[in-house]
Amino acid sequence: MKRILIISLVSLALFGCGENKITKEYLLGNWHCVGNEYEKENSDANEDFDDSVSSSEKTMTFKMLDNELYQINEDGTKILIDPNKMDTNKSEVTENAKINTKTTTKIVNSDTFNFTILAEINKINSNNNNNIIDLRTKTEVICTRIK
Repeated sequence: MKRILIISLVSLALFGCGENKITKEYLLGNWHCVGNEYEKENSDANEDFDDSVSSSEKTMTFKMLDNELYQINEDGTKILIDPNKMDTNKSEVTENAKINTKTTTKIVNSDTFNFTILAEINKINSNNNNNIIDLRTKTEVICTRIK
């Protein structure tokens, strides 16, 4: 029994007791972000994406203003950020298509996080099989803290 307790305490100390949730405090500062976008037409949801169709780099700055977290863009514009709403799962139906979007954010370590946006678009009048998605896009962004 003692051995199990010691192993449990060591595991807790090494790996922590909760999820690595992104907080306002974690995001504060300057980040260098590199993004890659992938596309796949007429594919199954589990089918792998091909090579990246575009990539980009950006520096992001997060600051606290009036107890709120803002992303400050290079042109000076401010975007209010709520870390509790960074992970989303949305469905939207338009006149021509059904769009499902899933956004996930994950801490890699104390100086790196990544987020992924996966979108699936099906045309309303498409003759495709139900398992085939007309267009899938995936954007993966890795951000590293600038020290």
